[in-house]
Amino acid sequence: MKKISFVINGLLKNINSRTKEIELLLGKDFDISFHISQKSTDSIDLSRKCIEEGTDYIIGIGGDGTLNEVINGVMLADKTQRENVKVGLLPTGSGNDFAKSMNLDSKVSTLRSLIDNEKSIAIDIGKIECKDKNGNDSIRYFNNIADVGLGGEVVVKVNKSSKLFSPTFRYLKSSVEAFFTYKKKKIRFTSPHFTWEGAVLILCLANANYFGSGLGIAPHAKVDDGKMAVVIAGEISLFDYLRNLSRIRNKEVINHPGIIYQEVEECTIEPVEDNLLIETDGELAGNLPLKLSVLNKEIKFLA
Repeated sequence: MKKISFVINGLLKNINSRTKEIELLLGKDFDISFHISQKSTDSIDLSRKCIEEGTDYIIGIGGDGTLNEVINGVMLADKTQRENVKVGLLPTGSGNDFAKSMNLDSKVSTLRSLIDNEKSIAIDIGKIECKDKNGNDSIRYFNNIADVGLGGEVVVKVNKSSKLFSPTFRYLKSSVEAFFTYKKKKIRFTSPHFTWEGAVLILCLANANYFGSGLGIAPHAKVDDGKMAVVIAGEISLFDYLRNLSRIRNKEVINHPGIIYQEVEECTIEPVEDNLLIETDGELAGNLPLKLSVLNKEIKFLA
């Protein structure tokens, strides 16, 4: 009997009803276990332990942050232990951007169908080497989007905002507020085929299309092509952002002299002025400088 390990964001309000539904639809045919996070980064350790104990499937229940922690836990396990494990997601978080790119829903019946029909895709994983908040060397993995600049400031504001409002409203409000407080800082971007230096509003390294609760920032991103889509927004005003907001949500390329679209297999980003925060999938990962490498088709993902 194959093993399915569910790693659950402990902040979810309906954990009991969700686990009962899973047991009803999957319990007779699979060896099921539930692992609930109690604090930040718990899901990393829980996921690594599930891999080491020989699970066949590991499913995150939560949002982009939960899946990011699951991915990091999987990547910390020995490759011989994780190479045949399939990772999945039941999207129930405040931000479900990777689920949007992968056309996933939160139905357990959909998850069951993906497992029964062996529907999975080998996706790329971004590996970032950077400095943590204490200045120590750190490695962070991401499956969706990493960014430098405004994104980190938005994450801080979103995490402090009231949960009474919808995720889309909270991200929009936090983004507008961050425009007024964020000071553009110069960075140096270097890759084998493309270099750039200048003051940046936000720079995205995108494996998938969406971030910020439905913003299709990287229409040219593909999860399995061995590259990260790069989007650099330099001289962009709040008016530019709001005027193009509907087009960004529709995953359209924005024709603006302050926006650059590229693709890279590896790169480095260095601060020229003051340092900048690095955000990965809604989680603060550290500070510049960073080194990016792409791990092509590294993880099997249910989709």
